[in-house]
Amino acid sequence: MLKRAKNRGFSPLYVLFDAWYGSIDNMKLITRELKWNFICNLKSNRQVCVVKGEYMPIADLDLANEQVKQVWLKEYGHILVCKLVNKNEDITYLATSDLTLTDYEDFILHHNKRWRIEEFHRGIKQTTGIEKCYSTKSVSQKTHIFASFTAFIKLEKNRLKNKISWYEQKAGISRLATVGYLANA
Repeated sequence: MLKRAKNRGFSPLYVLFDAWYGSIDNMKLITRELKWNFICNLKSNRQVCVVKGEYMPIADLDLANEQVKQVWLKEYGHILVCKLVNKNEDITYLATSDLTLTDYEDFILHHNKRWRIEEFHRGIKQTTGIEKCYSTKSVSQKTHIFASFTAFIKLEKNRLKNKISWYEQKAGISRLATVGYLANA
């Protein structure tokens, strides 16, 4: 998918992904073949080193809060890492191939854009059934996706105007349909 995006002229500032996609092969594809930068989550057991040859899990790295540090990621090379601690004291380790992204606030700002994308995907799935197209024909699938996007935009406009959640909106539509059905039964 990334190669196809590159062939179509797509040129992102960063490719954002979570630890699930954080394989060395994916990182190398993004930086070495596609010539892009990434920001991703790293699992706490990923092996890094500050001193040559002395690998340790990233969780054992002395990372002060709001500090960005350059390390060597095993089998990849130099990256910048930081530690993000949320309100619940949960720790997330972040990495980037952009060695100029040394400001912690900028690092977090770019990473947080990934969450907005996740919210969009969750919203479109929950409100339109975009993933429930059972057609095997490409044209039918594209029509279903287009209709889902169109419906989502209209639903989102209404949701924001009325300041309600996706769940309230969906329940309201179901209530109207049920009342209409019962009135005509």
